[in-house]
Amino acid sequence: MSLLDIKNLGVRFGDANAVPVVDGLDLSVNKGEVLAIVGESGSGKSVTMMALMGLIDAPGKVTADSMQFDGTDMLRLKGKQRRHIVGKDLAMVFQDPMTALNPSYTVGFQIEEVLHQHMALKGRAARQRALELLERVEIPGAASRLDAYPHQLSGA
Repeated sequence: MSLLDIKNLGVRFGDANAVPVVDGLDLSVNKGEVLAIVGESGSGKSVTMMALMGLIDAPGKVTADSMQFDGTDMLRLKGKQRRHIVGKDLAMVFQDPMTALNPSYTVGFQIEEVLHQHMALKGRAARQRALELLERVEIPGAASRLDAYPHQLSGA
């Protein structure tokens, strides 16, 4: 069984006469596989993944015969159901660093926020896990970077 299975994905911005940004894409990724999507700027890489995560707003229109992630029909998910998956099990590293992370907060804080939202980790447990993750990707001086700007998540 595929972890990700997309059949006949189409994305366009505008009415039915608009030129499709993504047209007829089929994609399948099994558990344990790694897929790299490579292409020129404007070829639809980011739009494809944004469509999967439900991040295409009007006037964008997403169509697909099927779009399944780990057995879940991504085309039918709404609000809270989608947020339970996106950011926890399904995520994207956006190309533009100015929109990927908020420069007003430390990377550690932003990691802790995700851990709080998706794994219910709070306080010291969230901080410890964030530190483990930063060390795992070999961020030099990860512990000192977490403490650079003391903070506390609301509700932590």
